[in-house]
Amino acid sequence: MKKVVKRMGTVLGAVTAAACFALAGCAGHGKNFVNGPEYSYRITDKTQEYILHTSGSSVAVDPGITIDGVFDESFYAGRSWLRANKILEQSGQTETGTLEMTTYFSATGIVVAAHITDSRAAVYSSSVATGNQTCFSGYFAFGDATTDGEDVYEIENTAANVFKISEFISGGLQVMATAEDVTPVHAVRRVGNITKGECYEYYVEYFMPYALFGRSECTSKVYFNPTMISATLDEYGGSVADLRTWYNFGNRQCSLYGWSRPNSGYVFDRNGFICNKLTIEEAEGGTVAEEWGHDWTVTGDSVNLNVMPDEGWRLAHLYVNGEECIGDVVAGTYSFVATGDVSVKPVFEQI
Repeated sequence: MKKVVKRMGTVLGAVTAAACFALAGCAGHGKNFVNGPEYSYRITDKTQEYILHTSGSSVAVDPGITIDGVFDESFYAGRSWLRANKILEQSGQTETGTLEMTTYFSATGIVVAAHITDSRAAVYSSSVATGNQTCFSGYFAFGDATTDGEDVYEIENTAANVFKISEFISGGLQVMATAEDVTPVHAVRRVGNITKGECYEYYVEYFMPYALFGRSECTSKVYFNPTMISATLDEYGGSVADLRTWYNFGNRQCSLYGWSRPNSGYVFDRNGFICNKLTIEEAEGGTVAEEWGHDWTVTGDSVNLNVMPDEGWRLAHLYVNGEECIGDVVAGTYSFVATGDVSVKPVFEQI
């Protein structure tokens, strides 16, 4: 049974958010600390800001893990990361960004780490929902979940470090009001001042104890369907619904994102992101690239390789895992369903 308070709760960190925002604009550079009963705040240089919220949590994070958004623990070395690209045409402009994320299964909890860059500056508001401001969000489930109504959660951590976790109950989302001894520990490290509209990059790191989900240990795999939320607010925090961008990487970049199969798509195990390696050789006379610029694939997913000959050249051969596949290239695209590691060797010839 999940160890949660049986009532609707407030978003973690929301009470202290306004105070933290006010401090962010006036703290100096160097090692400055402002400690209060509910938060701590630190700036280590002129561009990187650290916001830590530990209020309301008595969770002891496992030894060797510091939740600070720095990712300098030994277990991050050699870990497999999901690296995805935000590409969105909107209102005549192209929005771009990147997401890097991974997980780590410790003895008593799971660590989620994400690094986000965005072509739109990060914004925050103490008066709007977490999903209506700059936020790293995602649907989460343990590997033994089989349907969209079984132990599926939505987790949000804003660029201002407001954390919220909700559970799907009876087809709808309900905020989990956690007991103090299972409340997640979370942190955000920002590059650039968010109060001045200068933050285009931030790091999210949080620790969720297994006991929060009524578990004593982790399954061999977890599922995380990431969403990168960017928003533009006016000075009063208005117009969010019309101006925000909700970029779901699964929806756009993986055909297996649907919650009818929560144990497929973006899956993570004890080594991080589970994926196949995609290797494309360079060739004179043109290029071949995965449509999103990825060097990985997910088993069962549909993959498109775009063939782009240089002027005066054409594709003569396309070898995929050593087999000739030029006959399967249609309108400059070679498509296949990923089943394992793939090596691609194009050969171009002059016209």
